[in-house]
Amino acid sequence: MDVNCDAVLDNLYLGGIQGPFNSEILRSQGITHILSILDRPLLAELVEGFKYKFIYALDLYDTDLLQDMEECLEFIEQGRQEGSVLVHCQAGASRSATIVIAYLMRACHMARDEALSFVKKQRPIVNPNQGFLEQLQLFENMGCRVDRSHEEFRMYTLNKLAIRIKSGVHKEAIPANIYVSETASKSSEDIVYKCRKCRRPLFRQSVVLSHKKGEGESAFDWRSKIPPKASEMKPENLEAELEAKCDISLFVEPIEWMKGKIEHMEGKLSCPKCSAKLGSFVWYGERCPCGAWVAPAFHIQRNKVDEVKPHAVAPIPQQRTSLPPSYQLPVVVDPENDVDGASVDVNSLPLA
Repeated sequence: MDVNCDAVLDNLYLGGIQGPFNSEILRSQGITHILSILDRPLLAELVEGFKYKFIYALDLYDTDLLQDMEECLEFIEQGRQEGSVLVHCQAGASRSATIVIAYLMRACHMARDEALSFVKKQRPIVNPNQGFLEQLQLFENMGCRVDRSHEEFRMYTLNKLAIRIKSGVHKEAIPANIYVSETASKSSEDIVYKCRKCRRPLFRQSVVLSHKKGEGESAFDWRSKIPPKASEMKPENLEAELEAKCDISLFVEPIEWMKGKIEHMEGKLSCPKCSAKLGSFVWYGERCPCGAWVAPAFHIQRNKVDEVKPHAVAPIPQQRTSLPPSYQLPVVVDPENDVDGASVDVNSLPLA
């Protein structure tokens, strides 16, 4: 196709801005759908006769393509079923390529790097920016779908908001969907953290954001920036140490009781009931005592809360409705009701 477009799969094309300006050639190739990933939609006369979808996005590191990913992939699938679809941005190298790579990851069950290599073979100029590559890796980690409950996605969303707050772009109130319920839980065995002073439930284990251990106190030393000598490195158990999770501090997601209290860049976190100090929040991040940098940081001090583990519920024994066949109650005499002095066989009476 001589419009700066390349076929990636059957009925799927990837290209630049020149494609839509050659509508006759597109129609001759069977193109029925056009997906634009640009800073502005195409003119109506250019897309007349096509099914058209526009997604606003800039080719920047912090542009969020995941928020529209599911909508884009559904449009591509529909386009391939009804005809052929062209996905394009300005150059057809970064924004639109990221969407096409994500489609291959889902439709063809490819890993990120495999899909990237495949698309590059069809269109050598493909080169998504680093931010888009990180989003594709997150997309893969979530099972090639946008799972908004996934821990990595929740952290990704918080980081995006933190960047906007730090840059001064975000002027509105914190979005309500950022906050998680203090009672919501995916498991009946979820640990509950309560205020040590007044015992009010504050959050559950499921909202605690884990992070890998840092380098300890050495991370606070300026000399930690100097790479260690090869002779000083410890190869044994190195991989396990790098993957180990920190258990020193509690960093959590924004919780409902924090509404109206975390609008500034940083501040203190207090118990919503007794006002006891619990910790602090810093949108641009802070360093954990383990040495790792956590951003944004909603830090709860462990010595201010108690862990309450759910109690195992003992099964209620079923009431016996019958006696063993071999067991016989003794024959007794009821002096009040026994008119003729006859005995009463208790075994013949119905059980209560």
